[in-house]
Amino acid sequence: MSKAILILCLALLTGCVGHYQQPAPEAPHATLNAQWGSNILMSGGTQVYYGFYDNHCHDTQETGVLGAISASQPEKNQFLIKPDRRIYLQAASMGIKTRNGDEILTHRTCLNISSFIPKNGATYQVSHSAPKSGCSLEVIDMQTGKAPDSLVVEKITKECGLGD
Repeated sequence: MSKAILILCLALLTGCVGHYQQPAPEAPHATLNAQWGSNILMSGGTQVYYGFYDNHCHDTQETGVLGAISASQPEKNQFLIKPDRRIYLQAASMGIKTRNGDEILTHRTCLNISSFIPKNGATYQVSHSAPKSGCSLEVIDMQTGKAPDSLVVEKITKECGLGD
């Protein structure tokens, strides 16, 4: 199953899927500031965010890849999203983990989807974490320091890369 997720993520990054159409800076928008979450399951790796307008990750001309997190260029970790419309934010983390300090590497992937209705002018911090088991996507409204009232943790469907 993890190979399927890796292939999906690579396809999304290489152009097989569209890119989320970020609004112009002068147009109404909300801002997502992406940060590396705590990551015990994986060493290094990649974290990628996607934005869709439905819970089945249907790619349209307006939706798709938001971008990957850059450790060396944090200015690339900011994404503009359209306000006042529910966005389904998908986070994918991929990386490797050594077993018991041996040279044996295990490939790990983690995928989450949460949705919320961003407010115009608001800034949200998002982080995707992979603790000892499972993974989670956190969305925080920077004005309140809390999750947005409209936040829903979504079930991952087959169309989004996993599920029944």
